Amino acid sequence: MPEPRSPFTAGAAVRRQAVLTGALVALAVIALLGIAGHAPLAGMLLSAELLVLAALRLLLPTRAVGALAVRSRLVDVLCLVALGVAIGALTGSPNL
Repeated sequence: MPEPRSPFTAGAAVRRQAVLTGALVALAVIALLGIAGHAPLAGMLLSAELLVLAALRLLLPTRAVGALAVRSRLVDVLCLVALGVAIGALTGSPNL
């Protein structure tokens, strides 16, 4: 009979925080794009990431989103949508 997996390993932590881990990896890629000189693209991708995170926070149970659940579901979703829309609008604005 195999031994049960320990919940205290790094792999277990990554599995528990899969949504947050994916978001941080995407953020790192977006930051590298911005540093490489593609700021408008990076801004739009960041806006899209925030809107996707808002949808995930709205649709997934709190246990599935892990540390992305900071406040109540409604407040988290509204904050993520507001940030996503604002960054998208600023990125799409010329001469800013």
